[in-house]
Amino acid sequence: MVLMQLRHFVLLFVSSSLWANQSEVIVDVKSPSFKNGILYTGEGGIIQNQDIRIQAKDIQYIRRGKTVHKVEAEGDLMVQYKGRVYVGSEFEYDFLTKTGTVFDGKTGAGVWYIGGDEIRLASDGSYTVDGASLTTCENQESAWDIFAKEVRILKEDLFEAKNVRFRLFQVPTVWLPSFKLNLKKFKEPIFRYTLDWDKGQGPRAAARYQLYSWSNFACYGRVEYRLRTGWGGAFETEYYPEDYPTTFVTRSYLGTDRLETAPDKMRRYRLQGAFHSSSLNGKTRTALTWDKYSDVRMPGDFKSDDFEVNTAGRTLFYIYHKETNLISSLKARPRVNSFESIKQDLPTGFATTKALGIGKTGILSTTMAKASFLDFDYSDKLATSLSDFQSGRIELKEQLFRPVHLGALVLTPQLGGTAIFYTTSQAHKSRELALLNYGLRAHLRAYRGFSTVKHVLEPYLEYKALTRPTVPPDDHYIFSIQDGYEKLQQVRLGVRNLLFSKKRLKEDAFFTADFYANAFFSDPVIPQMIPRLYLYLGWQYPSVHYSFYNAWNFQNKTLNTSIARCKWTINENIALTLEGRYRSKFDWRKADQDNFVLDVTRSQQELLSSPLSDRRITFLANLYFRLSPFWECHIQSHHGFFREDEKPYNEVKVDFFTWLSSAWKLRISYSHTDKDDRVTAGLSLIKK
Repeated sequence: MVLMQLRHFVLLFVSSSLWANQSEVIVDVKSPSFKNGILYTGEGGIIQNQDIRIQAKDIQYIRRGKTVHKVEAEGDLMVQYKGRVYVGSEFEYDFLTKTGTVFDGKTGAGVWYIGGDEIRLASDGSYTVDGASLTTCENQESAWDIFAKEVRILKEDLFEAKNVRFRLFQVPTVWLPSFKLNLKKFKEPIFRYTLDWDKGQGPRAAARYQLYSWSNFACYGRVEYRLRTGWGGAFETEYYPEDYPTTFVTRSYLGTDRLETAPDKMRRYRLQGAFHSSSLNGKTRTALTWDKYSDVRMPGDFKSDDFEVNTAGRTLFYIYHKETNLISSLKARPRVNSFESIKQDLPTGFATTKALGIGKTGILSTTMAKASFLDFDYSDKLATSLSDFQSGRIELKEQLFRPVHLGALVLTPQLGGTAIFYTTSQAHKSRELALLNYGLRAHLRAYRGFSTVKHVLEPYLEYKALTRPTVPPDDHYIFSIQDGYEKLQQVRLGVRNLLFSKKRLKEDAFFTADFYANAFFSDPVIPQMIPRLYLYLGWQYPSVHYSFYNAWNFQNKTLNTSIARCKWTINENIALTLEGRYRSKFDWRKADQDNFVLDVTRSQQELLSSPLSDRRITFLANLYFRLSPFWECHIQSHHGFFREDEKPYNEVKVDFFTWLSSAWKLRISYSHTDKDDRVTAGLSLIKK
């Protein structure tokens, strides 16, 4: 009873004696004593307000008038201040200035442990460490650390130090006049060490370090050495601002290496970068990427997951803007590698309107305009008989359509026209291409509910027609699929079945069956009215997804295409993807399998003798499983065979991962291709 009264007295004393601009301090201590303005306990307690929480065995809380208001604590000490935890031997804190000192203190930021003789806390949450050491080792005696006489760490976890020494087992190894580091910001590992052993090229050792990071910017250095070829290195930068949707990443590599077919060493390089930005309102997006490399095999030979910036091998500038009724863009894509064959956009401007209503007719209209100067350059490694070609190109396209609702049936007739002007052609004359397109889409939707599922039936018909263009395909330049036009009369007729679970009606259908065929009329190139029949089946559940896609070729009486895929998350420790693909020699390698202009333009015999015909069977596997809480395995395999003029191929990659500590991750990998076998070991410091 006496203890409770004394504690209540202490709380009232502390709370009522503070003036209005001070936050309330709560004192909760065991067996306290009070004398000369000092509240003391040696049996433990807690003192806290909205900024700080102090827990210790021996506590002295001192309050004398308006000039002295502080606390001293030691023994089993833990301090929480401005969102950070500190431990140490002693602590002093002034409630008036909101500053304090932790003696023999330690704290953490991300994967880092920071310790020093004194940690001086500032009122804004930043702190300065005297006799500081920075490490990721969890043990009391760290195997390595970064040491400096004084370190300043801002509240954003920005680390700044001068006269820095990197120590290994307390022995200085590297000295830097100054060093800056963002302790939490960047996702990339701070340190990474790898050792590769290629069957053809021999061993290679590499190290990657974060040289500098501050606020939103970081740069890395990479150095490698291969016994047979010598040194190589890279300089890399990253910019990730938090207050704006922008990213900017660069990777630049230079080194000496040897191609497998070349006896001598050669200087090889790769320069790549990617800038992506979006306006705050989301209406404008900008992208700039580049990828310049010394030879066509460089990206594959220097293949490293942490070196790719997803340029897709392209050098490109692209800006996109959208308004309520208009979308526009500007694209420039030059060729920077002479061994590439690409279509250069120098540049291309594009604008299209969204679907706009025409009065009260119910007719919707879209208008598209595109202007380009295009230059198709062949690789300088190909035969000189292939001549580059270029032309200015202006395209206008108008499309009209009107949905008509007849109960469950929706009919959408459409009519449009396309006009393309080429400034030159194979005959060194300008060409004016024009054609019409028209069609009809019919879509019927019916459904019925059962006890546990909802069945949706969707018969559909799509009629699509193109008039014969005013310029034949062989009389104007073909830069891409957007220049390919020929007379077409096509009908797609099918029926789609969907099953929905009544427990998850807002989710996608758990079963889909799509059975359809394409019919072509009055076409001399495709003599069979219905050349192929298609069937897609898909089952989708929370942890497993199966899909089957098959096409039967009536014209050649053979299976045209077959794809089977299984994605299965068995449990939290095992997940896999298995896929089998079959492609007959009649399944053309087209970018858009639903575009049949190529099929009605070129004869089957022409296509069979071209690279567009490539029969093969492919098996893909991707398996992840956790062997133990600290070991993971990732297996990827790619196998291909049944090719007419090519040998079978088998590619396998196996990765083992384990955590050596809370921050150090070890990776051991083996990869096999028909050209090489590679063993890799890597050690990375990861910010978890």
